[in-house]
Amino acid sequence: MDPPASPARLALAGGYVLDLAAQAVRDPDGRPVGLRPQAFDVLRVLAERRGELVTKEVLFALVWPGLVVTDDSLVQAIGDIRRALGEAGRGLVRTVPRRGYLMELAESAPAGAAEPASPRGRWRFAAAACLAVLLAAFAAWRWSTAPPARVTQPSIAVLPFRAPTPEGEPLARDLAANLVSELGRSADLRVLASQSSFALADQRMPLLEIGQRLRSRYIVGGTVRRDGERLSMAIDLLDSEDGRVVWSSSHDVDRETLAAAQRALVERIAGSLQARVARHEERRALEAAPRSLDVVALTAQGRILLRRYSAEGIREARRLFEQAIERDPGYAPAWVALGQVNNVDIGTRLTGEWDRRRTPEVLSQLERAIALQPGLPLAHLALSEAQGVGGAFDASLASAAQCLRLSPNDAGCLYALGAAELRVGRVAEAVAHLEQARDRNPVAPAFLSAFYGSALWAAGRHEDALRVADECLAVAPHFHRCRVDRVSALAELGRVAEAREEAGRLLQRAPSMTAEEFAGGFAPAARALHTRRLAVARAMAIPAQD
Repeated sequence: MDPPASPARLALAGGYVLDLAAQAVRDPDGRPVGLRPQAFDVLRVLAERRGELVTKEVLFALVWPGLVVTDDSLVQAIGDIRRALGEAGRGLVRTVPRRGYLMELAESAPAGAAEPASPRGRWRFAAAACLAVLLAAFAAWRWSTAPPARVTQPSIAVLPFRAPTPEGEPLARDLAANLVSELGRSADLRVLASQSSFALADQRMPLLEIGQRLRSRYIVGGTVRRDGERLSMAIDLLDSEDGRVVWSSSHDVDRETLAAAQRALVERIAGSLQARVARHEERRALEAAPRSLDVVALTAQGRILLRRYSAEGIREARRLFEQAIERDPGYAPAWVALGQVNNVDIGTRLTGEWDRRRTPEVLSQLERAIALQPGLPLAHLALSEAQGVGGAFDASLASAAQCLRLSPNDAGCLYALGAAELRVGRVAEAVAHLEQARDRNPVAPAFLSAFYGSALWAAGRHEDALRVADECLAVAPHFHRCRVDRVSALAELGRVAEAREEAGRLLQRAPSMTAEEFAGGFAPAARALHTRRLAVARAMAIPAQD
């Protein structure tokens, strides 16, 4: 007797159904839900193996047979599934860190769903799973002997633009960073974060090595010369494998034509890589030109100082941002930068001049930026950070999601979403999004390492958390969150003497820190994480709040 036919309809969650016959996902009203073919195939494999851990290797072998792809492709497919199913998708697919994914389906299937397979059917299923594992092993062998993996998305990195004088360097670098942000709006490009590409370029690393380190064949470089209120820009798209110039472009712009020139560059770069540039009406709506290029230069200089994470740097950055706003109150990026520097000061307490009681001021500054330019992803990223610090956890998640909608491939937006997810206790999702952010930003800035280290600690990956905390402290030794992660990981590993030493260093740098502050930053939904931190703080004799 033949085994029963494979079920044609599988219940998911929240009334969603996987219709295998029509190769579609249907919402509770029976309407199809848009899903890319690879994401649909991942969903199908997980649904057919409901209740079982499906390893990454099996998913690679079944969804991308004969291809060697990166984890990023799988993480993106899982993210597509969760976004397509909305609230129902959040708990549907569970990430098992470093192993794979597991799906739990609804108890009752819709009419037409098949009964569980017969023993013979289960035997065939086991044989198919074994075949998938063998295919995965073959793929792993191919990976070890073949050239570096082919990334499914075209990958591009932007080097810091150069200026003929040292005074012009901050403005030139900031223009390159803005180009990265604009390129990040394209869902079809893998865009490396500017922190990573800039750091490697500053080391005078050869172009070929930069491309290899960042896994980006294509590199954008250029020079910017300022003459009063005009800029002369010369931009090159380079092939890092042979150093060939794919094309060169020159632009003479002023403050009013700068945004249009930048959009033209994005479209030409994306077109050269045969990718579709995502268009957003919100982005076009309000892009007011700055009153002067001095405003852009002041904001660029302040951002460099902010990244030093020192009291002196924060004070000077704040002064520059306030000066930029005084000259042009309608320049949204300066309002974003001012909100960011004040939020960093609240979170790190480096100057002692801003604390959580001033969070409403930060929110007001960032909301002003969004009112001026609603389609600016960085503004929503900064708002998500400030809302998280202020304890508005649901709002922080929503702002991070809006950032990602505006710029679906931006490392900063992925970081913001991961940080917001960590605060509400969605640890697996936080790790996944923060790993995506680090993939696009391999030379990670301190704020990304800080939250990634916390997520690794939350997931119980203590050795990894220690490594990332060390990376963070090497860049920003005053960043208390990274030292908190280090204390927590050492304590939970049972390395009590080392943990106490580290706690002593933390209290030397932040003598007013209390156990409640050590354990703070988590929503009520993440009470288990708060409780773990608090237990560590008490064991390390960090004083309770008066």
